Amino acid sequence: MRRQTRRRLTQNVSRFYLGLGVFFVIGFLFFGTSSFFFAEEAPVNETPINEAIRLSNGETVTLHASSYDTEAKTIRIRLSLDEAPGNTNDHLFRYVYKARPDSEKEVMVLYDRNDQYVLELKDVPSDFDQLAVRIYGLDESQSIDKLTSEERENGLLTSLYADHRTIEQANHSSSDETTFTRQFVEDELAQTERQLEKAQQSVEAQHQQIKRLDRDQEELEGELPYLSLDEQVEQEKEIFDLGRKRDELTLELEKLEQSVKALEEKHEKLRVRLRELSI
Repeated sequence: MRRQTRRRLTQNVSRFYLGLGVFFVIGFLFFGTSSFFFAEEAPVNETPINEAIRLSNGETVTLHASSYDTEAKTIRIRLSLDEAPGNTNDHLFRYVYKARPDSEKEVMVLYDRNDQYVLELKDVPSDFDQLAVRIYGLDESQSIDKLTSEERENGLLTSLYADHRTIEQANHSSSDETTFTRQFVEDELAQTERQLEKAQQSVEAQHQQIKRLDRDQEELEGELPYLSLDEQVEQEKEIFDLGRKRDELTLELEKLEQSVKALEEKHEKLRVRLRELSI
């Protein structure tokens, strides 16, 4: 009679746990990486800082800073509006949460001078996720609460966005007008410094280009005695073209140098203004 082989109980148990482990690994890979079971994180939606945004009515708005005070539950936004010539519209600000876009809340204007604004949003919870500050352009006789949905949409100039994951944390205890003025001067000073550095780099690049033209022209002129008459005619034409190009670059250089001088003067005035505000 043929002898039967016995299977050990430990082998059966080991295979059971091995199969169970493989099942969990496959399940984790499927469920853990599937967006159907786990919603992907929403992308950050925020308005870039210090970038001018063109509005439909010809104006531009620039967001300078936004910050959140976790204790006071307030958001402060500093912005400037460059109005278009002849525009008589009043600017009205409202804000909404991403979760409730149809429920607009009022915005307090803490500072309004020379088209520069400091806005404060009150009662903003720490889990506000994302929100939008809406800027309306309305006639003096218009009341936003009496407008139809279509009229409100037509009056909306733009929306500025903030995201709780990236917004700066700050203390909003100070509401002094001088502090706000100083912050705007600091913004303008920093912007002027960036413009000045860029203009100075352009001047240096223009100088280098003129030097290269001078070297090329000098090299071509040095070759003239060794050329035939026909070659000399062609070479002299090339030299003339280089000279004309140099004259054009020289005119551009003069304009750039004037721009640098104006920016340097503006930079110095802003520094003086900042010192006066800091006293």
